Amino acid sequence: MAFDKVPQQPRTAARIVRWTVLALVLTGVTALAVLHQRAGIAKPVGVDALCPFGGLETLGSLLANGALIKRIAPSSVLLLVAAVITAVVFRRAFCGRICPLGYLQELFGGIGKRVFGRRFVMPSWLDRPARYLKYVVLALILAFTWSTGELVIRAYDPWVAYNHIASPELFTENLAGLIVLVVVLLGSLLYDRFFCKYACPMGAFLGLISRFSIFKVRRDANACIDCKLCDKACAVNVEISTAAAVADPECIDCGECVAACPAKGALGVRTRSGSTLSPLTAAILTVDTFAVLVLAATATGGFAWTVPTLAESVAATGGTTTFDTALIKGSTTLAEVVDASGIPAAVFTQVYGVPESEQALPLKELKETYGCSPGEVRAFIEAYRADPAVAGTWAVGVFHEEEGE
Repeated sequence: MAFDKVPQQPRTAARIVRWTVLALVLTGVTALAVLHQRAGIAKPVGVDALCPFGGLETLGSLLANGALIKRIAPSSVLLLVAAVITAVVFRRAFCGRICPLGYLQELFGGIGKRVFGRRFVMPSWLDRPARYLKYVVLALILAFTWSTGELVIRAYDPWVAYNHIASPELFTENLAGLIVLVVVLLGSLLYDRFFCKYACPMGAFLGLISRFSIFKVRRDANACIDCKLCDKACAVNVEISTAAAVADPECIDCGECVAACPAKGALGVRTRSGSTLSPLTAAILTVDTFAVLVLAATATGGFAWTVPTLAESVAATGGTTTFDTALIKGSTTLAEVVDASGIPAAVFTQVYGVPESEQALPLKELKETYGCSPGEVRAFIEAYRADPAVAGTWAVGVFHEEEGE
């Protein structure tokens, strides 16, 4: 059958842009995660500050009392806003073109195809009902988080576990999340975007918004040659070859179907009125929309990329020498505690046995060896303020309290 072909080069360029952005985001986030766990002062913010779903989790608290849930930063809310605005224009573009966990699944999906020589598809009788599971997960997470004011899912979150790959907490506090991550990646060897399809709460949320998006993948039946290459290219198994417009909330707006279509005019990213974006333009604009919003927030000071030091946190609260010890967290280094409290480093060596050469390490790494957990150190500082002589009689471990980042 004769038909007008779409030039291969722009379609290939669109795919290269997408994969390059995804690779850069995953590499960058991984580097930030390692630095957050290993760097001393001026470390990057942690996973909770760089996840847009955290903005949704804290929304209940933000609306109720104007405060963020513990661990969540304003950057999470800003990322949520960026993801929502992007979804209003380009559907689930965050999922298909930016999300590092989605890309990680695609990498494992590629490995699976090479190993097994094919892409597996879940039987429809199981696949369709299973897709609703992510909406159940979304509802449960928000219900429990908004009612308790705590990140109830954090210990089971595979992305949180991934961001602790350089932390000793990976096999303790994040063990459940690590197990889920392993299941997700193993599942992705067999089924593309395994977590995205069946369990991702952020995907479920953006899927609901995507029904009202301005741009959608639309098909011209007169130009379509029914080759079904679009269906084969879809990582989430949406049937594109029979749709006039891809309104399915499962669509992650990755653009792979449009890039795969050889027939000119058959598939395109279009508005209802017919305004069309080329595959390359769509790839660039969807990422740029998100990036510009994040850069604008960074430039105006609303988006912080580094963790405030203890001294900065004290200064922000108008602190004095009797600062609020609640500011001490697991990621706080003992050296920061020394600087902020004014208690000599030698005192902490005397009480906990931590040599000054190791006091640049965070408390969460020192607590197992020396017993100086955040709660323990808070209690000691309060006691020392009342009577410095307590340093000679302090019983380590009595006030041991677990505390995360």
